[in-house]
Amino acid sequence: MKKNFFYLSMEIPRLVLLIVALSVVTALPQVSIFTNQVPSGAGNDAAYELGTKFVSSQSTEITAIRFYKIPGEAGSHTGKIWSAAGDLIASVLFTNETASGWQVQTLSSPVLIDENTVYVVSVNTNSLYAYEHQGLAVPAANQFLSTVADNNNGVYNTVPGSFPQQSYLNSNYFVDIVAHSNLVSIFTDQLPVAEYNDGPYEMGVKFRVTRDSRVRYIRYYKMPGETGAHIGRLWNGSGIQMATAVFTNETASGWQIAPAAGQYLFLGGGQVYTVSVNSNTAYGASAPQALANSVTNGFLYTVADNNNGVYSGSPNTQGQFPTFSYNNTNYFRDVVVEPFLPPVAVYPVNGSYNESIEPVITWTAVPGANEYALQLSTDPTFATSIFLQGSIYTTSRAFTDLLNNQNYYWRVSAHYEPYASDWSETFTFTTAHHRDVVLHWPTGGVALNSYPASFSWSVPTGGMDWKYDLILSTDPGFSSPTTISDLTTNVTSVPGLIPGTLYYWKVRLKTSAGAVVSYSPTESFITFGQAVVPQLSYPNGGALVYNLSPTLYWYLNTASTGLTYELEIRAGDPGSLNGTPTHTGITATHFAATNLQQGQEYSWRVRSVSGSITSHWSAIETFNTVQVTNVIVPTPSWPVGYPTVYSTSTTLYWYLGASGTGLTYNVEIVEGLGTSFTGVPTHTGITSLSLPLSGLTPGADYKWQVQSTDGNLVSHWSAEQSFKIYNVVTSSLVVPFPSWPIGGALIYASNYNLNWYTQTANTGITFDVEYGAGALTGSPTQTGINATTLEVSNLQSGTTYFWRVRTNNGSSHSDWSATERFTTVGGTVAAVTPHPSWPIGGATVYTLSPVLYWYLGGSSTGLSYDLEYSVNSDMSDAVTISGLTQMSAALSDLNPGTTYFWSVKSYDGQVYSSPSSIASFVTLAGTSAVVPMGGSPVNGEIITTNSPLVSWYLPTQGEISDYQVQISTQPDMSDAVTFSSAQPSLTVGELNSGITYYWRVRSANLNGEFSAFSEKEAFTVNSPTGIKGIAVVPVEFAVKQNFPNPFNPITVIEFSVPKQGYYTLDVYNIMGEKVASLISGTLSAGDHKTVFNGKDMISGVYFYKLSGETSSIVRKMTLIK
Repeated sequence: MKKNFFYLSMEIPRLVLLIVALSVVTALPQVSIFTNQVPSGAGNDAAYELGTKFVSSQSTEITAIRFYKIPGEAGSHTGKIWSAAGDLIASVLFTNETASGWQVQTLSSPVLIDENTVYVVSVNTNSLYAYEHQGLAVPAANQFLSTVADNNNGVYNTVPGSFPQQSYLNSNYFVDIVAHSNLVSIFTDQLPVAEYNDGPYEMGVKFRVTRDSRVRYIRYYKMPGETGAHIGRLWNGSGIQMATAVFTNETASGWQIAPAAGQYLFLGGGQVYTVSVNSNTAYGASAPQALANSVTNGFLYTVADNNNGVYSGSPNTQGQFPTFSYNNTNYFRDVVVEPFLPPVAVYPVNGSYNESIEPVITWTAVPGANEYALQLSTDPTFATSIFLQGSIYTTSRAFTDLLNNQNYYWRVSAHYEPYASDWSETFTFTTAHHRDVVLHWPTGGVALNSYPASFSWSVPTGGMDWKYDLILSTDPGFSSPTTISDLTTNVTSVPGLIPGTLYYWKVRLKTSAGAVVSYSPTESFITFGQAVVPQLSYPNGGALVYNLSPTLYWYLNTASTGLTYELEIRAGDPGSLNGTPTHTGITATHFAATNLQQGQEYSWRVRSVSGSITSHWSAIETFNTVQVTNVIVPTPSWPVGYPTVYSTSTTLYWYLGASGTGLTYNVEIVEGLGTSFTGVPTHTGITSLSLPLSGLTPGADYKWQVQSTDGNLVSHWSAEQSFKIYNVVTSSLVVPFPSWPIGGALIYASNYNLNWYTQTANTGITFDVEYGAGALTGSPTQTGINATTLEVSNLQSGTTYFWRVRTNNGSSHSDWSATERFTTVGGTVAAVTPHPSWPIGGATVYTLSPVLYWYLGGSSTGLSYDLEYSVNSDMSDAVTISGLTQMSAALSDLNPGTTYFWSVKSYDGQVYSSPSSIASFVTLAGTSAVVPMGGSPVNGEIITTNSPLVSWYLPTQGEISDYQVQISTQPDMSDAVTFSSAQPSLTVGELNSGITYYWRVRSANLNGEFSAFSEKEAFTVNSPTGIKGIAVVPVEFAVKQNFPNPFNPITVIEFSVPKQGYYTLDVYNIMGEKVASLISGTLSAGDHKTVFNGKDMISGVYFYKLSGETSSIVRKMTLIK
């Protein structure tokens, strides 16, 4: 140790005793060597291992190491316990150190040390250390602990972590231990006077305790001639072995000690026990009659029964219960015990005041205890108790019913049945004075009309720094309450309460320290969202509904929130309703009924549910389902006959040959002409005569069939039909086309859908949309859109919005589309938007004077209606009927075989509602020609062939002899070229690349009378071929081999005819018999294809023959099932 020091210019903090704090942790009295000593100087000359030599006058356990830290000292510190010879006994790393002062670290396990034996405790320092010259020149003693005054204490080593044994000026470096002060053994300074070598025996001593205690160790005095292994044993008075202790690491002689096996082992006061250890070759003994009188140490003493100092009788009886005695000789077998100490009272602190009326009384844990007893009284002598309870299995007990401004006394004891400690020190505390809390709002069971619920209260006597707990429950007894804690103001709002529910509430008043002062009285309220009686909207008044899965609608006339609904619907008149809901948990103001019977009257009503509260039932309404005479096999109308579809999205269409009101439809679609149908629908519950499809595979073939059902019966499947998706997918990012709303359209809603389309099949893309009321910036408003529509919400009234769209493949994006605009109607739209009811979904009506029906999802009071209908899907050239006062309108003089589109909006005298969705129907054709509908290519699709197959379909049944198709490069069809076709498709060729073509079609009936032309459709050719004009491609008569071949049961036959004429395509079996006629009629010049379905034929070889005016060709095909 270097001999030069310096003094820091600082005030060394006074020593803070840790004994009380350590007692709080362990409930065992703790002793350290140093008490009020403080360092007078600090050194900074080097890093060292600094230590103190010490002894204990009794066997004890070291529980912690501590050292005094100088301000500025940094780095990690490790404490060590050494024997006097330098053997490392234990070490511990200090954690959570403070900047300066005493640092204490508990050992992972206590270290037992022998009495009157020298040990060293040390801690490393890194740059600064405390010292006091000559501080250890004389012993520093505290109870049983003392430093060694050998003129060589205050030890150091210049190598941190190494055993310190050098000394300089007996300096105190303030390194210390914390020891357990309550271990007691029988013998203290007694020693054997003689050594004997007979035996071996089991040798022991009988003893008692005056208080319940816990055995920790067994020990014995070993003579120099003794060898071999030793086991200590503890016996009760009946000779039953209670514990053992295996001795290890014994020294050559002197006291040996070993821990008793078992974590906790208790001794009862007044009972006789025997502690023994075997001897092998020698043992020590006292003078005769050493145990004739009791040897006492504290609460531990030997039995003076003239038969103590016991052994097991004959030699070689070690391990047996010793009962023999000779002259009351002491064989120096001993126990180390500790008293069963009481807990240390912790909280409420002794003598405290203004304490909570709901205190949590806490105390420290006692080693070995498995339960506690607590006594609480207003009497300091505990002559009466307001609370006395044992079997408390934690170290705390909460109270909820103490009086205000009252002195209380409490104490606690530890138990390990049947053993118990003494009572702890008695603590006293005084509770806070009572303060009134007055609740202001909401009170008296009031029904709130806003959300969230707001609360207010006050403390009339005032005061500062109050804290409040707001307590709510749906139970007046406040079981499982919701508590909003530690509010600092007397007003608050609480979201998330169950709507329409009766709540109880109160306020708990607390001091700033959290002590409960008082409770307010309890008040109640009903949350907003009360259960409101619904108003039924549709169907009502005995209305006739045209399908067996109608949607029932209702609305509320009073504001509410968070409601669900219960519906009762039953077949029969209103008397059939019994008050039991048939459907519950409905979250919307509509419900789709299912499995209704045809031709049946139904009654229904609705009630709302808010939390646990239900409203009264609504008024009862009735309706009737349409009578369906029979299910009908539908007729597919498009795509049929294996046409090419130039988009990965298309719509399947079909029609019925008779009235099908009330029917729904099932469709099965499979990919691949060779794929067999399963008969299991892939789409069910279709209420219209069409089914939109999307995500179809480019280049794939598809088959489909359709059937109708009335809810019970199911028709046969229709004839199988097929189509092909064109096998080109655009690899570049195409610019989308906005479709609606565009051109400054007037919008009547605050939420509206933006719609767009692309003119080519695209995969792996999403869409970006930018919209706003001002100039667009080029930054998308929303990205990652997977559909071709986006709902925008919270539109402001009387505002013009601009919008555009682009495609995105994740790494790049297309250019923006053209910017479109729309304007929202000014003012608040109060009128309710109608919903078309019938006819819808392309249904066929069997009259030219149909009645159109609609309904509302809200009140109809004060509303009138404007109806528009048109033969154009974009509602251009529409006929308008205004001022309708009923939710229906009769049309007249409609054209047969024509598709009509219609929409309706309501008017409240100031503003119009948003128009309804557009519905459609088709009139019965009879013998008249039917206006066809465009199939493919449509909607301006970009196609990569200059020989496209143009196809169309009939929306209803008709007697058709022929079709006329017009194709033009002008939107007004002014330069149209007209073609005739006997089939609902036509291949045209040699079209110019980069040109947009327009086309339309009309049909002719058997009398040669033509229908009106269909709506104009358009497509653009994007092909490397650039031959001008519109021409039929083939120059020779040709028939291709069918594909697939062999087939089961569908195959495609393609052929070419060089000029228009009459042609037939027939199928023959191997006997030469005609089994099918595929084509018989006039064909235009061009490429054609048709589908042959052999589902009703047997496996075998067949021939197909194409015949024209001057030529015929035959090819063979094979059907294998």
